[in-house]
Amino acid sequence: MARTTKPRISDGQLELPDAGSGYGEEPSQALLLTVKEAAKLMRIGRDMAYALVAEGRIPSIRLGRHIRIPRASLIAHLQAKAEKLHGEAS
Repeated sequence: MARTTKPRISDGQLELPDAGSGYGEEPSQALLLTVKEAAKLMRIGRDMAYALVAEGRIPSIRLGRHIRIPRASLIAHLQAKAEKLHGEAS
């Protein structure tokens, strides 16, 4: 996947921008994202991301007190939303 600066759909695949995690691994490649990392990738505010998680509009899991967003679930969720709004990518 090419490095992108904003989310886009290319060849039917969602491409998210890279955002450093501070743990030596790019969140775009990590299996689980923090809410803050997911917010950066989606280019929305942290508070908005937490609100979407609380409403169940972003798939998430709890690991103890920590909230994590499975990368694959987030991408699938966003692709489904984009396809619903814009139809199948040609």
